[in-house]
Amino acid sequence: MRIAVLGMGRMGHEVAGRLVAGGHDVTVWNRSPHKADDLAGRGATDRSGSPAGEAVRGVEVVVTLLSDDAAVRAVVIEGGVAEAITVGGGPTTLVDMSTVSPRTSQALAESVGPERFVASPVLGAPSAVRSGRAVYLVAGPPERLAALGPMFVTLSARHLELGDDPGRALVVKLLANSLLLSGVVVLGEVVATARAAGLDDDFLRELLGSSPILAPALGDRLDNMLSGQHGARFTTALGAKDVRLAEELAAAYGLRLPVFDAVKRRYEEAVAEGWGGDDLTAVVELNRRALGEPG
Repeated sequence: MRIAVLGMGRMGHEVAGRLVAGGHDVTVWNRSPHKADDLAGRGATDRSGSPAGEAVRGVEVVVTLLSDDAAVRAVVIEGGVAEAITVGGGPTTLVDMSTVSPRTSQALAESVGPERFVASPVLGAPSAVRSGRAVYLVAGPPERLAALGPMFVTLSARHLELGDDPGRALVVKLLANSLLLSGVVVLGEVVATARAAGLDDDFLRELLGSSPILAPALGDRLDNMLSGQHGARFTTALGAKDVRLAEELAAAYGLRLPVFDAVKRRYEEAVAEGWGGDDLTAVVELNRRALGEPG
């Protein structure tokens, strides 16, 4: 398939890499150049730095994987991508894999026509995308989903189809992320309290690492939290954004969720303290600082 991937952050880069490895004709684009030099070396066409609308002409699928609602709207609606897709009434499909609000997903559908739009946010870290273990939440017109089969088979064997309402995929994504984000904050408080009580890190690794109480996604981050090494997989800045979106989603249904609000504020505090580009585990540094530990 001829596929354009817009956004060469960690997730977009890995999605494009799998598509290239799978034999697809891939064009990559990013606002700033040189983020996809390695992909160009493997056969992708790099159109970074050119207008996004020009980069997608002639492709069958446009995949957007951008940081937030504003970035997606700027590239698709204001940056000429929607116009390029709809001019001439061709068969191009827009597949947004970004984590955005259901409201933004609806705006994207309206910009290209609901019959041309599929929402497919991703459950999994960049490493899971690279290995093909990520889960793709997919919602859109059945005929478009069928046509996208070769692309999704290349990306992963794990897809969850959620009907024809794109917003449904975003609801599931935001709720799933909220479980992870809340768990990381609580784990950071458990680690800090355990240390304050005199429990050492080896004991915590043995206790928590083998405990069914700790979800696998949290267990994967335990060592980073204990060591203070917070190489970014899912940054605190994006975490704050996702919990805010989940809180707004709940508010739209008349729900006030104090835990979501507390979790959001914790990530916002980590961002304000300079850990916005670090992994979610950096929230533990707020607790370490309170204990007087070096961070």
